[in-house]
Order: sequence, then structure tokens, then C-alpha cells
Amino acid sequence: REDVYSYEYKDGPGRNTQNLAFDLKNGFNTPCNAKILNILLEELKKRSVEEEWPFRRSDAYYKAILKDRYKRMRMVWRAAQPKVTAKGCLETAEEVEERLIAKRGENLKLVCQTTRRRNKDGEDNDLPAWQWLQKLVKMLGDGGMSSEESDIENDVKCVLRVKNMAWHRGIERELNIIDNQRVLDDEIF
Repeated sequence: REDVYSYEYKDGPGRNTQNLAFDLKNGFNTPCNAKILNILLEELKKRSVEEEWPFRRSDAYYKAILKDRYKRMRMVWRAAQPKVTAKGCLETAEEVEERLIAKRGENLKLVCQTTRRRNKDGEDNDLPAWQWLQKLVKMLGDGGMSSEESDIENDVKCVLRVKNMAWHRGIERELNIIDNQRVLDDEIF
């Protein structure tokens, strides 16, 4: 703690760069934490060049990721700090551990329930949409669909012209959904 204070408020050298540790009591904007984030940013850039990462990203991109990771780490650290009990005293280490385990159990239970509900609801919710799209395609028939094939027979090229129908713009998104689904899962059609 003294090295943080001397770096921020005096002319101290700051922390040992070989043994970095964030000041989690404060945000990432403090001089000490900002210095650590800059060191990590330089290390990330160096590794991206050494390991020949396929994509080059801007410093701002990496900095945003590092700040986000810092925020998540700080949130976990804060949750693990002893809280004041109903009796007015701080939790013991065992009570903190019990609280964290109970909270994790609640979160996992919520995630499982949400996933089950989403999976169950997802099957039922999109069925009417697919039925409507099927009815629409059948109603349009061959004349309402564009041809995917261009026949060249007897050296005569068949040129297909797209006729812009007034109704076509309103359902272009839905027709694209059908086309994309056909590409993803050709056994469905």
C-alpha cells in the first residue's frame, strides 16, 4: 500500500513491475492502476507480434478489453470482501466462503432455469412463424420466387429479369431467413 501511495502522491518509483498487483479498492483510472494497464497493453501488443496473431487490433480495442477485465476482477474481489452481519460485526472467512458458495448455487440454479425455459419456449415460439412463411411461399408459388438456375441451351442465354413487386419489399427479410436456413440445413427442405 505504501508503494501505491508514494507513486500517486510523492515521487516514488511505484510498484515492482515483476510483481504487479492492482489497487482494487479504487477504479482503473488511478495513476497506479493506469500504469499497470499500460504495462499489460504493451505486453499484449508484444505477444501479438511474437505469436503472429492473425488479426491486428488497435490500442483502444485492447485497452477496452483490459478495462473490462479489471472491472470484472474488481467486482469479484468486492463480492469476496467481508460484509457486516445482522449482529453488526464483520463476517468471518468461513461465513464469506459460505455466502459465496450459496450465491454461486443461486446463480447456477437461475441459469439452468432460464436455459430450460428458453429452450422450451424457443421450440414453441418460432413454429407459427415458420408455418406462416411456409404458407406464404406456397401462396406465392413459382412465379413469386426467383430462379437460381440460368439455363444455357443451344447457345441461347436465358436472361432472368427481377420484377419488383410492391409486396416484395415488405417480406424481403423473411425470404432471406428462408434462404439462409436452407443454406445452413439443407435437409430441412
